[in-house]
Amino acid sequence: MFKLFVSFLKDADLIGCEIIAIDGTKSRAHNSRKANFNKKKIERYLVYIEERTQEYLAELAKNDLQDNSFTISTITEKNRAIKKK
Repeated sequence: MFKLFVSFLKDADLIGCEIIAIDGTKSRAHNSRKANFNKKKIERYLVYIEERTQEYLAELAKNDLQDNSFTISTITEKNRAIKKK
């Protein structure tokens, strides 16, 4: 969702897109190696996020191709049985 919002802002010419990062809320101040970010870390993390997103979308597409035995009638029947119980 964040990626789509940034694309919208970029298309509307509202941001310069040099470096975009968001900060979490309600976090304590700390500066460990894992907690701080530089441009190289952000770029690696963006690649990781993109790969994971593509894997997730591929899994969704694969799931959509499988035969799902649920139909509206079977769901309605199960719903009636649950209400009856």
